[in-house]
Amino acid sequence: MAQRDRAALTAAIGAALADLQAAYDDRDRAMAEALGINRTDLRCLDLIVRGGPRTATELAARMHLTRGSMTTLIDRLEAVGYVQRQGDPQHGRRKLIVPTAALMAAIHPLLKPAIENGQARLAKYTGAELRLILGFLRETHDGQGAVIDAIRGARRADRVING
Repeated sequence: MAQRDRAALTAAIGAALADLQAAYDDRDRAMAEALGINRTDLRCLDLIVRGGPRTATELAARMHLTRGSMTTLIDRLEAVGYVQRQGDPQHGRRKLIVPTAALMAAIHPLLKPAIENGQARLAKYTGAELRLILGFLRETHDGQGAVIDAIRGARRADRVING
């Protein structure tokens, strides 16, 4: 492949990833609106639905929120019936934030079309192609950690310099 063709293809992939991110942002906004919550609340729900029950402290660290902000967020989600605090069977006093059946019933019809569409698209790829796609997605995800760290580091440095 010629260098010029490779550069054009690489640029097109970068643009497609940016378009995909914008589409996911739009989807998340629509889901949050449909559930009657904000996007930060939706991110918290994603963490406990996909990652399993977590403590408020774990959620706060993962979301880069203060413990007070996290408590307020959990209180909001509990008030609308999407999460509940349950005792941790491994620790007597610790509480886990768990999704409710009401949340699962609310999100299933919202996600069902996307899941079905994604499964239909992936069905046309071979196992080797799926492994390649998965590898690319994992590498891209992992690379974002370095980008995030660089952004946060630059912001901290700017605050120190500019007071």
